[in-house]
Amino acid sequence: MALCRLCSKDRNLVKAHIVPEAFFRALRAGGEIPLLITNLRGHYPKRSQIGVYDQGILCEDCESKFSSVDSYGIDVFLNRFEELFQPINHQGTSVAFQARDIDQELLLRFLVATLWRASVSTQPYYDRVRLGPYESVAANAVSVPEQPVSGIFSAVLSCWTATEEHDYFTQVLMNPVREQWSGINAYRFYFGRIVAYIKVSNQQSPMPFRELALMNQQVLSVVTRDFDKSKDLSAMIGVAKASRAWRN
Repeated sequence: MALCRLCSKDRNLVKAHIVPEAFFRALRAGGEIPLLITNLRGHYPKRSQIGVYDQGILCEDCESKFSSVDSYGIDVFLNRFEELFQPINHQGTSVAFQARDIDQELLLRFLVATLWRASVSTQPYYDRVRLGPYESVAANAVSVPEQPVSGIFSAVLSCWTATEEHDYFTQVLMNPVREQWSGINAYRFYFGRIVAYIKVSNQQSPMPFRELALMNQQVLSVVTRDFDKSKDLSAMIGVAKASRAWRN
């Protein structure tokens, strides 16, 4: 028996995933065990069949409350992305994917639910996610689903494109990291090729993040990012190469 972090009751706790297991199962479909890597000092890469779970945060009843939001996130990001989203090209170059029939509020709720689980997790893989006074506000996205998601949170989405040479690196499972947009706190989460940038602040997001955020668009746009030309991910490539050498 231990204290559930959502209902605050003393109960038997269950294995709860932070990022749903389905994203890890998708990577196993290619025949390789997903490789978890982190740039945290003193932590080394490891292979994981089912991803990162935590048996110290949720009771069975509360864990089930994540089912509907997790299912929707898996459906949109993984199972039906190519069906739901149409590629947008400009002068022969892919610039975005767009979709009309997306429940953007439910998708944001999924991202905030994932953010909350990472914040309360005891796993070192999520050490860089700490919501502090906003933790209870994020919990409401799951425990009080009839209320709108707080304006403290917003999210922008991107999707990796890459040449065959670098495609492996877009599948590497990186730990979430904290970053800032013009001094405003945000967290970057990886869901396979989809990357979510989740704002955590009472302040409005700067442009163009505000314009592209979930629930601020009638047609949801997921911006494409060319992995081969991405300077800000040079560190990710270095860690991935080191991890691959370590694995071999």
